[in-house]
Amino acid sequence: MNSLIIGTAGHIDHGKTSLIRAINGFEGDTLEEEKERKITINLSFSNLSKEDKNISFIDVPGHKDLVKTMISGAFAFSACLFVVDINEGFKEQSIEHLRILKLLEIEKIILVFSKCDLCKDFLQRAAFLLKEFENLELKPLKIFYTSSLTNLGIEELKQYLFSLKPKNADENLVFHYYIDRIFSLKGIGTVVTGSLNEGKISVGEKIICLDNQKELLVKNIQNHEKNYESMSAFNRVALSLNCNYKELKKGFLLSKKGFFKGFFECDGVVNGDLKNEKMIFCVGTRQIECRSFILKKLAKDKFFVHFKFEKKLFLSFDEKFILLQNNRLIGGGRILNPVNEPLKKEQKNKLLHLLEKKNFQEVFEFLKNTHKYGFGLLSSYQRFKLNHKEALALAKDLREVFVDEKELNVYHLWVLDELKNFVFFVLEKNPYAMLSAHFLALRIAWASESLCELLLKQMSDFLDFERGVYFKKGMNFEKLKEKNNNALYQILKKQGIKPDSPYNLYDNLGLDRKSGDEILKKLTKNGLVIRLTHNLFIEKNALENLMQEFLTLLNTQSLDVQIIKKNFKLSRKYAIAYLEYLDKQEAVIKKEEKRFLKTNCLD
Repeated sequence: MNSLIIGTAGHIDHGKTSLIRAINGFEGDTLEEEKERKITINLSFSNLSKEDKNISFIDVPGHKDLVKTMISGAFAFSACLFVVDINEGFKEQSIEHLRILKLLEIEKIILVFSKCDLCKDFLQRAAFLLKEFENLELKPLKIFYTSSLTNLGIEELKQYLFSLKPKNADENLVFHYYIDRIFSLKGIGTVVTGSLNEGKISVGEKIICLDNQKELLVKNIQNHEKNYESMSAFNRVALSLNCNYKELKKGFLLSKKGFFKGFFECDGVVNGDLKNEKMIFCVGTRQIECRSFILKKLAKDKFFVHFKFEKKLFLSFDEKFILLQNNRLIGGGRILNPVNEPLKKEQKNKLLHLLEKKNFQEVFEFLKNTHKYGFGLLSSYQRFKLNHKEALALAKDLREVFVDEKELNVYHLWVLDELKNFVFFVLEKNPYAMLSAHFLALRIAWASESLCELLLKQMSDFLDFERGVYFKKGMNFEKLKEKNNNALYQILKKQGIKPDSPYNLYDNLGLDRKSGDEILKKLTKNGLVIRLTHNLFIEKNALENLMQEFLTLLNTQSLDVQIIKKNFKLSRKYAIAYLEYLDKQEAVIKKEEKRFLKTNCLD
């Protein structure tokens, strides 16, 4: 759809709502309070269409106490009708609204002088006011002289608006949609509305509400009461969703699953009058209290700032925000680092400088050198607005790195020395260790299998490879298996009725899981070990001795889980497994959760 979102801004009672009414006949002030006080309180949404072109209007309030509402609407603007009563000129909210537009980088500002029918020489008056406008370092895209009462300039304004080209939507961006209204309609269910400024959405798609982590299905899509199969930015969009409307709130963020994580903190660049203190952080239609901590002063009114929030936010790189204090504008800026990055202040500032320049090649170089155990690219979209393909391409241009394309990790090659030392440690502990990349990756949390495989292949001077496992060079593979077979059996024999789980046994001997499983299967097949559950293997003699002790106890009492735990100092897991094995004895009967000797029951 060839569409454009145009908002209004300006001081209270300068004619914003009347201008929209004159343009498209829409009456925005529908609340009783709005009619009584003759001011706009809520955002109002309307449109004007011509052939294949559509203009969506967002009319915002101009009262100083409603600046939060104005901001929640302004985030969606592609262009702005900035309305100034030519008789009153620029007032308090005129200036504040212009500052907000500037912070949100809304450059297409159409200056509309209203109530010109009440001004004797409006052109001369406008020339005077334009000097004031230019003092704010702003240049209007176009100037119109209007009257909503006489329709002066209205038709020319309409034609001009239809001549504006829509903003180019980046097709690589992910669906990202802040809710501004929620309601329930009979026969339809939950409906949310918002401004789609990033990405695309289609009927039948699964999305997620990030704030409550609820997965949702898009049942229907509308734009100004017309149904569509799909909708792209930049448009006003209503979505019918399969959930209870009470589960959603204004300011909640809808997106695709897997792209955004929530954090209680972030870093950004701020323009404004700022100190380390509490304030209101506004992003999209969400407003939340935060604390700000200045990391570095860059200029008189420009800072790198660390923010801490009372709830998790799902922010993304380059996302714009506005800051309020006591309901007044104090500044705004862009998100540079939307995730929790544990760096010292000096390092953090260096990273923020690189992010502000969007020099991602240097950002990746910096992260490579500061993250000892590698850094991930899984969150590259949230962190840098780069898809995985773009992030991998940048990573591959780095020097002295290994890029794991499967796990999306980037490692400086110095980590291979640490991995190598771990392999030597395992071999020193058990010279007959049977290693694999999977084994190493399980033992070393930060290392991926691909990285471990690279390391093992590079150790050909120290390791041999056969049947999927690496082992100490010069060892006979069959003898190696026999040694580990005996070693594993001896450990189980020593541990008796409290054997470790198989994976712990394998880790102790330095055995990869496949090799360990084969050894346990062989011990079980040969009758040396009994498998009680999927992860409980016990040496045969230890199990037989335990069963004999159970039978002896049953001569004088019943047995249940609590008695077994107490008498044999066993955990519940072991007690249940041993009692279930006891149930196989011909002499034993189970009644409810207790075990008895059948002969005792007959007596």
